[in-house]
Amino acid sequence: MRRRFLIAAWFAIMLPCCESRQAGTPLEKEAVPPVEVKAEVDKATATTGDLIRYTLSAASNPSIRVELPEMGSRIAGLRIVDMGRKEPGEKEGRSYAEKWYQLKADLIGSYIIPGAVFLSYNDKGEQKEYKTAQIFIEVKSVMDNAAAATDIKEIKPLETIKRDYTAIVFYSLAGAALLALILGGIFWYRFKYKKAAVTPPRPAHALALEELEGLRKEGLIEKGIYQEYYFRFSEIFRRYLERRFHFPAVERTTEEILPVLSGLDGFEDRVRSGARSLILQADLVKFARHVPTNQEAEQEYRHAVSFINETKEAPASPTQPA
Repeated sequence: MRRRFLIAAWFAIMLPCCESRQAGTPLEKEAVPPVEVKAEVDKATATTGDLIRYTLSAASNPSIRVELPEMGSRIAGLRIVDMGRKEPGEKEGRSYAEKWYQLKADLIGSYIIPGAVFLSYNDKGEQKEYKTAQIFIEVKSVMDNAAAATDIKEIKPLETIKRDYTAIVFYSLAGAALLALILGGIFWYRFKYKKAAVTPPRPAHALALEELEGLRKEGLIEKGIYQEYYFRFSEIFRRYLERRFHFPAVERTTEEILPVLSGLDGFEDRVRSGARSLILQADLVKFARHVPTNQEAEQEYRHAVSFINETKEAPASPTQPA
């Protein structure tokens, strides 16, 4: 009788404990938000010339579509050298999308990338907005990262070196013979042959027209690869401006280039406004997701060729040989 009483008491104590554990089991999964967005850089501190990777990513339920924002026009001070995106995919019942920018800072200082605004749409068309925090990047000089030498050791006392006069005489004679050979070569070259004409560097317009023609032959527009085409088209046009008018057009932003174009002397306003239009149109395709028609791309190509031909330097008059 006493044994039965002990068994009944044990069940009465353990049964509530088991029920409590089942009710609050830690295996229950925490609720995952329907949309998760993120903006990040691979390094918050860099040196001039370093590449900084800025990434925008979103994860959502399959029934929700998330639009990744275009941040190219909002990134100030940092130069965009490349950009791309990963094809959207699904993993463990979640949709994933990612876009990245490769940035470079040419000047030291502090930079701020503003918060990115993501837009989501559910299957009923309802829109929601998600905003990330600002990102701060500190760019330092390369010299700041040079480690200072702290392990200074005492200088050893000078040792007496025995002089080998045979080696001194040998190297002196060898140096004199080498000097005589060089002077003889100069005399022979100067008086037996005329000075070779120095090949002048190729003019800026010839290089630009050749690069544009090479880009055109790749057929990127016909294949629908607009962003890559306009990135390279803009780089070629900026290199021409840099070589022809002698200012760092490749490294400067569009806002810094436009005043320089407006101040070009000796050209009609039609020519200056055409150059401004080409740079702004390229930025629309590069950063604002504008999709041009093939006819628009062809027209801008012809405008670039026309601008280069109208602003090219006059050929220098040939010099008489000595």
